[in-house]
Amino acid sequence: MKKIKNNIFWETLFLILMLPTLLQGQVLEVVPDEVEAAPKIERVAHIGSCYTGSSGLVTIPTPDFQDTKVAFTYKAGTWEQNINLANNKVELDKDEYLASLRLNLSPHVEFSVSQLKYERKTDPISPATQNLNYKEDATSFGMKYSAHHGAKDICIGFTFAPMTAQELNLADIEQIENLRNAYLTVSESINEKTSGYLHLASVFTKKQEIDFGNGIIQKINRKDILIGGLGLEYSFADYVSFFGEYKVGNYRDIFTKDSVRHRFHAGVRVGSKNIQAELTGMNLSEDNPTMVFGGTLAF
Repeated sequence: MKKIKNNIFWETLFLILMLPTLLQGQVLEVVPDEVEAAPKIERVAHIGSCYTGSSGLVTIPTPDFQDTKVAFTYKAGTWEQNINLANNKVELDKDEYLASLRLNLSPHVEFSVSQLKYERKTDPISPATQNLNYKEDATSFGMKYSAHHGAKDICIGFTFAPMTAQELNLADIEQIENLRNAYLTVSESINEKTSGYLHLASVFTKKQEIDFGNGIIQKINRKDILIGGLGLEYSFADYVSFFGEYKVGNYRDIFTKDSVRHRFHAGVRVGSKNIQAELTGMNLSEDNPTMVFGGTLAF
């Protein structure tokens, strides 16, 4: 009897000591069959700048988590527009150049400064159009914060250019939209190659009076401008991507009476992690779309 009790004691002690190992072995066999980790989609950061000076698409800033510390972008394009002024048809051209410097203070925080220069020219030139022939420039400063939120990425930020009333009068509404704004963009990966973007922005401006000369003055109420946008990007390969934007805003252009305007932009970027070239089509749904050429150097 004593021998039987001793055997029971040692067998019980052996089971107690082996229980954690047996349970651990059971867990390791069950978990891989029941729990399967979702594949993580890696997003390629944009080193190219949008028109606000921040990293992004054409005009929409995007959530980005940069490895590079400094990036410099340069863009150039010519806008053409036909207007009716004093019952005369006038061709208005705008040569525009944008240089932006971006500093990534951390993977989440980005600071940018941009210099916009443009020159307007009319054909024909007459006393009625002389005030539309001029050169101007503006400097803007921006800050953007990007963060992960589950399967989505978000960014919030602002761009601000100190501008006098006269400078605001000379600038067109799309320039003001890119120079003076606060925004929110949400991005989500649709699949391994495609990302979608939802963008909301508020533009800082005020009532303006446009003086065309010869007593012709047009008053524009540009307060409380809200901009909404949708973006889509398809990556053919690393650092080769095609992207498009649809934007709608409740503002007026100085030469039209529409209170709501719809715009479509698209572009392509090719290159590497440190250098990229881009070609962008602006206002592709309008009669006179504009082609913009640019490039970015990052290090």
